[in-house]
Amino acid sequence: MTTTDDEQLDQLRDFWAQYGKTLLAGLLLGLIVLGGWLGWQNWQSRQQTTAALAFHQIEQLVRAKQPKEAMEAARQLATDHQGSIYAALALLIAGKEAVAQNDFPKAEIYLRDAMQNTKEPALIALAQLRLAKVQWSAQQPDQALATLTHPAPPAAYAASFADLTGDIQASQKNWSAARAAYEKALSSGEAQGGFIQIKLDNLPASPTKETPAS
Repeated sequence: MTTTDDEQLDQLRDFWAQYGKTLLAGLLLGLIVLGGWLGWQNWQSRQQTTAALAFHQIEQLVRAKQPKEAMEAARQLATDHQGSIYAALALLIAGKEAVAQNDFPKAEIYLRDAMQNTKEPALIALAQLRLAKVQWSAQQPDQALATLTHPAPPAAYAASFADLTGDIQASQKNWSAARAAYEKALSSGEAQGGFIQIKLDNLPASPTKETPAS
C-alpha cells in the first residue's frame, strides 16, 4: 500500500513540529556566521586598500625628497596597520631614509620594528641585513655580527649575510673569520661570486688578527 498525499503531509508536519525550531536555529546561526565572515573579508579588503594608498603616499614623499614627512607617514602606517606587509615595507623605507640623514639610532629603531611587524622570512631577513649595516656604520661591529646570527636567514639570503659578515670581520682585521665567511658566501648558489672572490683573494695570508702598527 502506498502512502497517500495526506499521510505524507502529516509526516512532514510531525517532522517540522519536532525538528523545525532546531533547523531554523541552525540555519540562522549559519547565516550569522556567513555574514560575519563576509563582513570580516570586506573589512580586511578595506584595510588592505587603505594601507596600500598610505604606502603609495610614502613613496611619493620619498620621490619628492621629503624624508621627515616620509618617516612620519611610515610610522603612522605601521601604527594603523600593525602586522601588515605594508607596515614592514613602510618601516624599511623609513629606515633607509634615516640612514640617508645619518640618523643611525632612528634607523635602528625603524628596522627593528620592521622585523617585528612581519612574519615574512624574506622581509625579516632584509630588515636584519640592513640593521647590521647600520650598526656597522655606527661603529658597532660586535652588535652587527650578533644581528647577523639571529635569526638565521632564509637560504636566498645566506650569501648576503655571509658576505657582510666577511666585510665586518675584515674591517676588524679578523682575517681567519673573514676568510671563512667569504668562503661560506661563495659556497652558496645564490652568491654573486666575482667580487666576493676578489675580496677573499686580497685578504692577508695571516689567519690571525693583526695588531696596529705603532
